[in-house]
Amino acid sequence: MLIFTSRAAISSGIGLESSILFASEGANVVLVDINLTAAENVAKIIAEKSPNVKTIATKADVGREGDIKAAVDLAVEKFGRLDVMVRFFHIF
Repeated sequence: MLIFTSRAAISSGIGLESSILFASEGANVVLVDINLTAAENVAKIIAEKSPNVKTIATKADVGREGDIKAAVDLAVEKFGRLDVMVRFFHIF
């Protein structure tokens, strides 16, 4: 199980490509973004490219410890464990 968190990058660039790559290798993915719609769009892309992989899109601010803890707790609740966490963010 893998969790990706983002403040601005999950829907493009390194965040997008990394989440697709991990999913293509069979990782279930939790996509975390301050913009829930962006995370949901990436989940749709992953579902099309890797239909056997489970994805969860959720909203969080990676600058807030409580939001990240909630995302990790969600990953563990849904998938039983967390193997890798990748955090991409850019503060504007």
